[in-house]
Amino acid sequence: MKKNFIFTVLLVLIVTCIHAKSNDEFISNNGVLDLGISNVLEKNTLKLQGNWEFYWNQLYEPKDFIESQKIDKPIYIKIPKSWSSQKVNGAKLPSIGYATYRLIVHKKPDTQKSIYGLKVSTVFSSYKLWVNGKQIACVGSVGKAKELSRPEFSYQDIPFVLDPNEGSTETIEIIFQVSNFSHQRSGLHFPIYLGTYANIIEATRWMDILNVLIIGIILIIGINHLILYFFRKQDRSNLYFGIICLVMILRNISSGDRLITLVFPNINWELLVKLDNFSGFGTIPLFALYFYMLFKEDFPKTLRNIFLYIGIAITALVFITPALFYGKFRTFFELYILFGGLYLTFGVLLIATIRKRAYALPSFLGMFILYATAINDVLSSMGIIQTAYIAPYGLVGFMLIQSTTINKKSANAINENELLSIQLTHEKENLEHKIDERTRELQQQHDELLKHQDKEQLQNWVNAGVTQVNEVLSQNKDNFNSLSKNVLIALLKYLDAKLGAMYILNDEISDNPYLELVTDFGLSKEHKNNNSVIPINSGLIGATFTNNEVQNITNLPDDFLAINSGLGSAPPKSLLLVPLSFEEKVFGVIEIASFNVINQYELEFVNKVAFSIANNLNTVKMNERNLKLIQQFKEHSSIMQENEERLKQNLEELEYIREQYESLKNTQVSQN
Repeated sequence: MKKNFIFTVLLVLIVTCIHAKSNDEFISNNGVLDLGISNVLEKNTLKLQGNWEFYWNQLYEPKDFIESQKIDKPIYIKIPKSWSSQKVNGAKLPSIGYATYRLIVHKKPDTQKSIYGLKVSTVFSSYKLWVNGKQIACVGSVGKAKELSRPEFSYQDIPFVLDPNEGSTETIEIIFQVSNFSHQRSGLHFPIYLGTYANIIEATRWMDILNVLIIGIILIIGINHLILYFFRKQDRSNLYFGIICLVMILRNISSGDRLITLVFPNINWELLVKLDNFSGFGTIPLFALYFYMLFKEDFPKTLRNIFLYIGIAITALVFITPALFYGKFRTFFELYILFGGLYLTFGVLLIATIRKRAYALPSFLGMFILYATAINDVLSSMGIIQTAYIAPYGLVGFMLIQSTTINKKSANAINENELLSIQLTHEKENLEHKIDERTRELQQQHDELLKHQDKEQLQNWVNAGVTQVNEVLSQNKDNFNSLSKNVLIALLKYLDAKLGAMYILNDEISDNPYLELVTDFGLSKEHKNNNSVIPINSGLIGATFTNNEVQNITNLPDDFLAINSGLGSAPPKSLLLVPLSFEEKVFGVIEIASFNVINQYELEFVNKVAFSIANNLNTVKMNERNLKLIQQFKEHSSIMQENEERLKQNLEELEYIREQYESLKNTQVSQN
């Protein structure tokens, strides 16, 4: 696999180097290209490069050059190159304007009628073309003002005939009228080729075949990776690479030969320029996303976001504004592409290769080939170097290398999955055994947890009931009857019982104490009359009082006791007798009857509240008894005071009688 990869890279480099050669033997000077007596045009297609005559803000036709006094003195500018990068009299020409180009080609005369041709790709942004005084092409509308000019792109192979019977064939006069009011680039920015029409057509045919082949290869690669992403969406590198392939196809059909015009011949010029620029400047964010997915450890997320945001801003600017506006920032866009590509190539992929990351080396080589060929084409289009355009070969090389890399990565992942599957098969039995054991443990823990939760819920139920009873006990502390009744009702409601009674010890007659029915709920009048007083050693209630033990009785006989309502009556299923005791002294008994079987947690609840009920009822009863004794004492004191007043009055009356008697006695003595 490694040998095949190296062979592919070397093949791409060889093809790239072969096509990078350019015939720079013939270069025009001062508007004249001298081919001598060689038959170079019969075998080769020449790139017309060098200095052409240039007439700024003039639209001359061939007839104007017949009388040389009618035209200005020419200046000479380099072709291919935009006139906006040229200087005239020390001043840089603006991109907006119009001009005339002229080139004279001297060659070996023809001995017979011959058909030659010019290959003209992109002229910014409209032109007329004459050869030897005959107009052979017109693209768009050439004018001296914006409203008179209409931009258009048309990649053309334009034939013209040289016939020795009609005149000299030693000279070819080429005149271009160009006007531009729509783009920042202007004039003859891209190369123009001269040769026999057969050679021109053949070169175009092979170029079209090559472009279609490139588009087909990239399309298949792109669809393949989009399908891979569809079936494995967690690997987004396939998605980004598939989108890159589609954008590269758009780049291929919207630039250069502009194959899109073959399908859409009336496509809007502005839209075509936007597609061209978007497919060129919008690739860096996609490459950044793609390589970030592959080499996250070597690609800081902050830099990825910077590339992404700048790319989005450039794309928005291209699609929102006209070409004449965003073209002002073209240098910035190209620097963004240049430095972005260099950083991705050397700042990410080369570093990842040095760190021996998986699949980093082929990614670095593919990106290096792509950007080397792209930079070559940019420099060639700017006229800095004179080479052929080789970016399509670099693009195909990059796509093949990256596709091979991703597919190898996927294949390795599949192989690893197969190995893991085998290992998992061997471990399955042990794992199932461990799972069974763990399942039993978890089930046991689950059961214990449920028991704990049930116990906690029951405990919460008990605590909530205790709280409710305590709230009732905190009220009516000055009224024994109200307190006992409210406490009994609260107990019955919380236990969902239908009948209850409370018996309190009456020991005022110490010789014969008894249990007195102080309150009830649901008892019949007959039952209350028969059980208003119960001896402490009689029946179940007496036994509960005497033994100080809770009794929970079930399976009661049908004739034991009936719970009556307006719709009928039914016997209870359980009877609960709870002694009310505190400080080892029994204060009374609570009797509860229910349709339901009283459970253990309900018994726990009743036991918890019985002490508080006994304590509070005893306190209230003692308070009432003390209040009664105090009242009796007050009444006795009042009677004693009344008797004392009566005695005092009697004594005063006796004293008065005694004094009267003494006075009478003394009177009798004196008379005697």
